Amino acid sequence: MISNGYSKGLQPHWLHRLGREAASAEHRGHAAPFELLEHPADIRLRARGATLAEVFANAARGMMAYLFELVEAKPERWERIEITAPDREALLVDWLSELLCRATSNYNAYISFQVDEIDEHRLVARVGIVSAVAIDDIKAVTHHELAVGKCNDGWEATVVLDV
Repeated sequence: MISNGYSKGLQPHWLHRLGREAASAEHRGHAAPFELLEHPADIRLRARGATLAEVFANAARGMMAYLFELVEAKPERWERIEITAPDREALLVDWLSELLCRATSNYNAYISFQVDEIDEHRLVARVGIVSAVAIDDIKAVTHHELAVGKCNDGWEATVVLDV
C-alpha cells in the first residue's frame, strides 16, 4: 500500500483502472497533494503544493502511485536529475517523462523527491529509488489539458497520462 493513503472505499490497485471514483491521497486534513481523476482512456493527474517545487514532487508521487503498489520504504539509493525546458508546463512533462522512462526501463520505483532548484525553465532534483516492477502501465505523459499555475493556497498542476 502507498503511504499516502486512500479516499474512503478506494483500494489498490486503482479500483480496477479507477472504476467509478477518482483516486485521492489524503493529506493531514488538507487538500490532497495529488489526485488521479477519471479521463476517457487516460488518467488525469492533478498535483498541489505550497511551492512550485512541492507541486512537481507531488506530481511525481502521483504518477509513481499509479505505476507501483508500494509499502512504506526507505530509498535504496539516490539519483540526481536535471531537466531544462522552454517553460514550466514543458518542464513538468519532461520531468515526469524522465521519471517514467527511468522507472519502466530500469525497474525502479521513485519514492522520494527533493527538488533542490526550480524555476520556469530548469529543475534539479534528487530522487530516492527502490527496485520494483510496475504493476500498471503509462505509455506517455502528454501535453493534453496541461496546466501549471498559482492557485489560492499555493500551486496546482494538471497533466494527462496516456494509459
